[in-house]
Amino acid sequence: MTAPFKPVQRLRYRPSREPTITLGLGARSVGHYRVPPGWSESPVIKHFVQVFWGVAGTGTLVIGNREFSLAPGQIALYFPGHKHQVSARMEPWEYRWWTMDGTLAESIASGFGLVPAVFDAGPAPVRLFDALEKAILDPTPEGERSASILAYELLSRAAAGKPAATPGNVEQAVAAIHREWSNPDFSVKALADRLGIHRSLLSRSFRRAMGISMMEYVMRLRLQESLSLLKQTTLPVAEIAPRCGFLDPDYFARLLRRKFHASPTDVRRNG
Repeated sequence: MTAPFKPVQRLRYRPSREPTITLGLGARSVGHYRVPPGWSESPVIKHFVQVFWGVAGTGTLVIGNREFSLAPGQIALYFPGHKHQVSARMEPWEYRWWTMDGTLAESIASGFGLVPAVFDAGPAPVRLFDALEKAILDPTPEGERSASILAYELLSRAAAGKPAATPGNVEQAVAAIHREWSNPDFSVKALADRLGIHRSLLSRSFRRAMGISMMEYVMRLRLQESLSLLKQTTLPVAEIAPRCGFLDPDYFARLLRRKFHASPTDVRRNG
């Protein structure tokens, strides 16, 4: 026998319109909704960052001019100034949400690589949501500080997933890069030819999914390894450079100076 449907609309709000502490990111509100089939909210423009996290059932969100489905284990993100348009489909829908404001709320979300869209993020961390509710109900500065920290932790947890629409060719490209990044002859065109996709299309798909260009991704992997070798070995720079995909040790040294304002010797000596 199916259990009767029990709607839930629980909201908790910070007792001040603006953050009263200067962390740059404030936890403004948090909620837990379980709504019936066909339920909807009136579209309205809101001026804060809001994250929805699907728990059960599937709902619909319109972000910009695009309609998204929000399933269990997925998040949806709205930025300030966006019109929120949220509705259930022909089944009960349960989701958690929280909102953030403050001078750095949007830039912090962007820094995590999140944009207004839907992302896979795994099961909703109910314990963190419950802790955020409790912290927001604490009207002291310490309560507000704790709520901000929990909002940041939720954002970090949400960002640990990857975009729901990551193309298969990008996943193939990432796998190939991790096999071949140390090859000085690595090129986007050669990889695109192997994958049977036009170079410009692969480049656009990669940047859209990963947030940086393919060659910047390769360069960061090379720099990570070179820094480790400089600190953990006594290998000469002339040997480290080609191991990390740099044929010219002088170019490698110039790159370190440009990226870290330090020579290879400085890195080795001082970190």
